[in-house]
Order: sequence, then C-alpha cells, then structure tokens
Amino acid sequence: MPERIIKYTEALKEAADQMMEIDPKVFIIGLGVSYKNGADGTTAGLKAKYPTRVLDVPVSEAGVTGMAVGAAITGLHPIVHHGRVEFSLLASDSIFTQAAKWNYMFGGGNPVPIVIRINVGRQWGNGPQHTQALYSLFGNVPGLKVVIPATPYMAKGLLVSALKDKNPVVILEPRWLFGIKQHVPVELYAEPLDRARVVKKGRDITIVAYGDGLIAAQEALELMNDDIDAELIDLVSINPIDIDTVISSVKKTGRLLSIDTTNEAFNVGSEITAKVVQNASVTLKERPHALSTPNVPCPTSTNLTESYYPTKVSIANAVNTIFKKPAIDHKLGFEELHLAPGITIK
Repeated sequence: MPERIIKYTEALKEAADQMMEIDPKVFIIGLGVSYKNGADGTTAGLKAKYPTRVLDVPVSEAGVTGMAVGAAITGLHPIVHHGRVEFSLLASDSIFTQAAKWNYMFGGGNPVPIVIRINVGRQWGNGPQHTQALYSLFGNVPGLKVVIPATPYMAKGLLVSALKDKNPVVILEPRWLFGIKQHVPVELYAEPLDRARVVKKGRDITIVAYGDGLIAAQEALELMNDDIDAELIDLVSINPIDIDTVISSVKKTGRLLSIDTTNEAFNVGSEITAKVVQNASVTLKERPHALSTPNVPCPTSTNLTESYYPTKVSIANAVNTIFKKPAIDHKLGFEELHLAPGITIK
C-alpha cells in the first residue's frame, strides 16, 4: 500500500470528519472552528460539509463547555475545542466537577460522552502565559480519560476512540507537533485510550516520554552510543497511566529515564518514578532519572528558552551520564531550538 503522508492537524480533521459521517450525534463547538483554517486547520472545511454541526461561538469557555456537557448528558456527542490550555481553565467546573463526576454521582448508567480537545501552546514567542502544559492538572482528575497524541497516526486513532467512548475524554494536543507528518491510513481506525506503546525495544534503559517529549527522545536515540540499547515508551495516556507496560520494561532494563516538557514539580515523570520505585518486583541497577523544564515560567527571550526544554542532546547526554559515557558535543541550530518541527516520522 503506498504511503499517505499527512500532518498532525490533518489527521485530527480526518478523524472528526469520518466520525461525523457515520454518527449524526457528533458535533463540533468552539471559538473559530468554522473559519477557513479553523482551529489551526483541525476543523478546516467541516463547516461547509456539516453546516448545522460545526458551531462557532463567542469567547465564553465556561458557557460553551457547560452547554456541551448538557448536550452530552442528553445523548449527543460534542467535540469542544479550546485553543489555549490556560483559557480552558475558565471551564474547569464543567470539566472537572460536572463532566468527570456526573456518571459517578448517579450510580452509573448516566454517561457524559464529551470530547474536549485542548491545545498546549509551546511555541516560539508565546512566553509564560501561553506555554503552560498543565498535564498533571488534568491527569489528577478522577473521572476523566486524558490522552496526549505524539504523532499524526496516534492523533487520528485516539480521536476516533474518544468519539466512540461514553466517558469524558480530554485530548491535550501539543501545538509544537502540529506540523509533523506521518503515514496515516485513510481508513477509519481506533487506538486504545489507556495503553502505552513501545516505540523501540531495548535492553539497557527504559525511556518514558509523551507528546512533544517523545519526538525529542526519538531523535536522541540517533545520538546515543551504539553500545547503549534503549527502550522507548510513548505513554499515550496520563489518566489512566499504563504502568504495567512501564514496569515490564524496567524489570528488563533495570534503568529508568522519564522525559517531561513541563515543570518538574508534581509532573508525570514524578508519578512514573514513584510507581516504579514502589513496585516490589522491580530491581533497579540505577536510581531513576528525569528530565523536565525548570520550576519557573517559560521565558519569551530565545536566549533563555534555548536551555528551557529537554532536547535530543540533553536527553542523549542524560543517558550518557547514567552509563558514565562522555557527553556528546552537538550544538543545535536556531530552527531546532525554537521552531516547531516539520519532520516526517516513520
């Protein structure tokens, strides 16, 4: 079968389009979703194809999300789009307290099949107010399923699964990945919402990453010493976390490195480390290691941001440190440090 290379944003649009074709209960609501390049292209053209089911709205995150939760309770299947994770917090009562808890408060049998797509804004010049990831905030909420697609293939498959699920699903979409490309089948397919995937098998160290951190980790594999055989895991879901896949890998390698592209405090890597250390069946050869961003807001200046996020070089050198290998001397260019990647991945 010939490859069909499309972008992350195109994969999201295709998933919504194909599900809207077969399920008349699916509709999209959000600021700018009806625009020509709506929601960064993830809803482009859908207003013309489904004029009554793609609903543009004023700036009112709380009101829009509350209406969508009500629609889901009455049997519809809304996709709510929030272009900034920071602004989605204005709808936190509807997401955290209503959608996530409704089915539990009434003893089951009262599902809230809502999909909430939220953009995470790592991007050159977005500064401290539009680059927060807040992954652990969403991962901490009982009653939500929370996934972070790291590739176009996973973006389509996870959105399809979310639209087939009866529970509220939050999809955190790193804007940093919107331009990456990959072969994505045109056929409808689904990926599990609760399962990590082993991207590369290895025997010496387990590297756990997700979202934009996974791309940097994949690139880091090419910089590592040939005699270090790393196993790379894409966590995919942070609520729930598929800890069994991580434990199974660390039992084999005896070493753990977690990658977060958010602040160190209370992050996903901390949760992974805790679960591994608490598991009596794991024997570690080294203490767990972690890479993340500093516990300060992301600066705007490029001189400061170039050392803010984990990169393929810092990840490779973290592994070299664990194995007492010399650090590699590899200088990244301006585009690699500050511009979103447009690479094609396998």
